[in-house]
Amino acid sequence: MSEIPAITANHQYQRGVQRVLFITLCLNLAVVAGKLVAGILAGSLSVISDAIHSSVDSLNNVVGLVVTKYASAEPDENHPYGHAKFETLAAFVIAGFLFVTCYQLGLSALGRIFDPPSTPPEISWLTIGVMVVTIATNVVVTLYEYREGKRLKSDFLIADSIHTRSDVVVSCAILVGLFLIRQGYYWLDPVLSLGVAVFIAWSGYQIFKSTVPVLVDEAPVPPARIAEIAAGVTGVHSVHDIRSRSHGGEIFIEMHMHVDPRIEQDHYATHAVTEEVEERLKEALGRVTATIHVEPLPPDQLD
Repeated sequence: MSEIPAITANHQYQRGVQRVLFITLCLNLAVVAGKLVAGILAGSLSVISDAIHSSVDSLNNVVGLVVTKYASAEPDENHPYGHAKFETLAAFVIAGFLFVTCYQLGLSALGRIFDPPSTPPEISWLTIGVMVVTIATNVVVTLYEYREGKRLKSDFLIADSIHTRSDVVVSCAILVGLFLIRQGYYWLDPVLSLGVAVFIAWSGYQIFKSTVPVLVDEAPVPPARIAEIAAGVTGVHSVHDIRSRSHGGEIFIEMHMHVDPRIEQDHYATHAVTEEVEERLKEALGRVTATIHVEPLPPDQLD
């Protein structure tokens, strides 16, 4: 009887991320529908803007479902380090969507500020009730998605949860504003919409800040920290030419190492030292793939 092949770590990762994205997509679509209907019925630009803000979450989920299929593919000849950066790139694209949305909302809000509509928004208790329910839903979504993003080490899920978290803050501000609009402060509607646009821009900046270092291979760990970890292993004389970069939640480290001259000729002992260094790096830094090149100690450094 043939054995069922074990599910690879990449497949488990892909299934985990896609499961989270599908669940949040369903919740986000419900939030968008609720806000959009409430905003149209009330004639409130701020509520409609908030619905547009939330719709980006749904778009992100759809993009993520497609991207993670490729991001978790096994390494191949053309991508020996895997395809995980596709996910980071997708998170970067999300930030671009946010800036475009910010621009469009800002134009609409400024238009209403300088040319107010003849009919002011009518905020009902139904509108307020819908906002309360969507805020509670977004709280659940952002906590769930951020927790799973950390557990799965998914740049995309974490980036998406940051945007959903911004939904919570923005919607709370809109909710407070709705009470004031009911009191006759109609000018607050476009002002709140403009505030939503600013907050969207801030969310995009936060995502840019977290994804650009990965895309440009910024060192995730200072070389001095890596050298300190390696120096704690018995048999290590010194390390140099240390480089590191992150990729899909994993850290890749390259270094050159000198071992104690007393074991330098013992290949088994030298190999054991390199294995121990790798284990120490994993214990201290998490998912690590280390490439260690052992060099003979220069004569002028021999004891």
